Amino acid sequence: MRLACLLADGFEDIEALGTSALLRRAGFEVDFFSVYNDKYVEGSYKTIVAKVNKMKKLIVDDYDGIFIPGGKAAFIIREIETVRQIVKDFNDKNKWMLSICAGPTVFGLTGIMDGVKYISFPGTEREMGKAIRVEQKAVSDGKFITAKSAGAIYDFVFEIIKTINGEKALEEFKDKLYF
Repeated sequence: MRLACLLADGFEDIEALGTSALLRRAGFEVDFFSVYNDKYVEGSYKTIVAKVNKMKKLIVDDYDGIFIPGGKAAFIIREIETVRQIVKDFNDKNKWMLSICAGPTVFGLTGIMDGVKYISFPGTEREMGKAIRVEQKAVSDGKFITAKSAGAIYDFVFEIIKTINGEKALEEFKDKLYF
């Protein structure tokens, strides 16, 4: 399972890096892409990610899904047309659509989540179109998997593993974490 994670300065550090680290422990491959095609990206809490790919080189067919973390960056990148187009391309090709905190608004504002159950950071509901808010820490509905906030990264990762790889894979993962 290979995921493309979109990053821009101001991404929520633990949502992007904690989620990616846990998913890598579960056998997922996660590649970081700089939305602005920079050589590095800086998180909200000054964590620098130096091994990033340029978004202009992102090939949707090379990935099984897209991951968008929250933070201030989510409110900025959702307005960028190339980001919206990449999101639509992933959706059109029936790829996994993963996002946390304010990240779901990137999907919601494109209209691709209309009628889909989700959760996001409180107060972002007005940017979610006709998506259906469910008050849980993490929610999956079809190919969409969303989570509420930085405090829900374990719930998010567990929901991703369970939805994509099954309950048995999740239990094996939890055993290895001593969760």
